[in-house]
Amino acid sequence: IYSFIFNTKNLNIGRNVTLSGTNNFVIGNRVLIGNQSWIDAIGDGKIIIGDEVSLSQNVHVAAKLSVKIGNGCLIGSDVLITDHNHGYGIEYKNIVPKKRELVIKGHTEIGDNCWIGDNAKILSGVTLGCNVIVGANSVVTKSFPSNCIVGGIPAQLIKSL
Repeated sequence: IYSFIFNTKNLNIGRNVTLSGTNNFVIGNRVLIGNQSWIDAIGDGKIIIGDEVSLSQNVHVAAKLSVKIGNGCLIGSDVLITDHNHGYGIEYKNIVPKKRELVIKGHTEIGDNCWIGDNAKILSGVTLGCNVIVGANSVVTKSFPSNCIVGGIPAQLIKSL
């Protein structure tokens, strides 16, 4: 039924998946969305997922502006991919985080054939080129070109391929 709703072929959605803002989703063919994942297009935010993408369990993709995941990507468990954060700083000291304004640095885009390791976080305004490998537990706060391995907190270039 999801394949029909999203006009795609072979869409496989696991158990207890939350999909919010589905009018702003574009989902390619042969996509797997793992158990307990949460895909959330907020307001006019756009989420684009290419062909042959696998999202493991507990993946959270959230867009207030836009998040794009290229073709052939493999996304590990417990990964966050977002284009925004909740505001922070002295001006927010008396505002609970969930009521703070969402701050967007820019679009977040993952190129084709990327592999994102378990528990990685891809934050606002990041662009990863094609064939990038992101090490498990990394926090990616800046963009990286195609054909490289990155990792760490914050993520740094480990090796060009």
